[in-house]
Amino acid sequence: MTRPFDPTKAVILSGGGAYGAYEVGVMKALFTGESPSTNYDYLNPGIFVGTSVGAFAAAFLVSRDLEDICSSINLLESVWLEQVAENARSCGNGVYRIRADPSNYFDPDCLAANPLTPFDHATQDASFFARDVFRKTINFFMSGGTLTDRILELVDVSAFISTKPLQKLVDTAIDLEAIGRSEKVLRVVATNWDQGTVRVFENKDMTVELAYDILRGSAAIPGIFHPVSIGSDRYVDGGVLMNTPLKCAIQAGGTTLHVIYMDPDPKNIPIRALASTINTLDRVMLITSAARVDQDIETAAWINAGLEVIEGLTGAGAGAVSDTDLRDFIRVAGKIHERLAAGLPYKKLTIHRYHPHDDLGGGSLALLDFARDQVESLIKRGFTDAVNHDCSASHCVLPA
Repeated sequence: MTRPFDPTKAVILSGGGAYGAYEVGVMKALFTGESPSTNYDYLNPGIFVGTSVGAFAAAFLVSRDLEDICSSINLLESVWLEQVAENARSCGNGVYRIRADPSNYFDPDCLAANPLTPFDHATQDASFFARDVFRKTINFFMSGGTLTDRILELVDVSAFISTKPLQKLVDTAIDLEAIGRSEKVLRVVATNWDQGTVRVFENKDMTVELAYDILRGSAAIPGIFHPVSIGSDRYVDGGVLMNTPLKCAIQAGGTTLHVIYMDPDPKNIPIRALASTINTLDRVMLITSAARVDQDIETAAWINAGLEVIEGLTGAGAGAVSDTDLRDFIRVAGKIHERLAAGLPYKKLTIHRYHPHDDLGGGSLALLDFARDQVESLIKRGFTDAVNHDCSASHCVLPA
């Protein structure tokens, strides 16, 4: 029997490539009632918000809102293990393929399962590179700029990445028409590459014609995947500006938020003695992303504190206002006033946060590692962390 969903409960899923398997493990514990954060009850949220790989999971679960939530998360786990993770049937993973990779053409397991697939890939790659070289040659001679700039324009890692596997995955795993009919709220976050702004796509935007491009755009890591055109603008990974989109869930009516992200505590990641450029950039992204999450959650705590001050002033037994109370109220007075003026008063928020407190392993490029054993390990890690969830250690926001 399908249990009714709760429209005030939300799950927020961040980006992180292959690390998204960790989110599957966390949700498995929440949806099957095995986490203390839900008082060991089944969580059936009415709001799903996702960025990048989190957007895929969010769209998948909303597309199956008529099914039992336990069945849905078990099916998502199966999709990750059988379609997303690398396997011989698809000659790779279900997200991307590296063009002109010799291992794709001579993998004995792939050849045994699909004898013609490697040759089909080789034909596709030859055709793609012929067009790409022609386009870049024309651009080299016709575009302006210095010789150095034109040479640098020839360096394009994303040219070696094909996202056709992702299109097939979306087509086979997600019922796009069901998203439009669903009473559950879906929000997919992407970054407008042309305007430098955040774009939040809703259920009504996830049409058969646009959904694939929206999900691909939300997951397009700049420099690795090409920007995706939607309408007149190009879009890239939503994590560039909003990797863990709490605000979207709050605006959709969520008051109990389950925030799942893959950033470990920066202090628990040792700085290497001989850091490479990749390691340095990886740490910069980690610190920046973790700081954004902390700021969003701290803002939510301020809102709770401000509302509690108001309750203290207007409720029975109202007393004098302390300096701390006054500070808490001033911090959020403007935000509270804006919401009241719009007829959307703030409500106190409960925020549970789930993330690995130390490195998930695999190195700086592990977010692109979809090996099955890696996926299995991450799902297990997420499940274990949610089962052993400690609000004190995770710095949850719990209203008084």
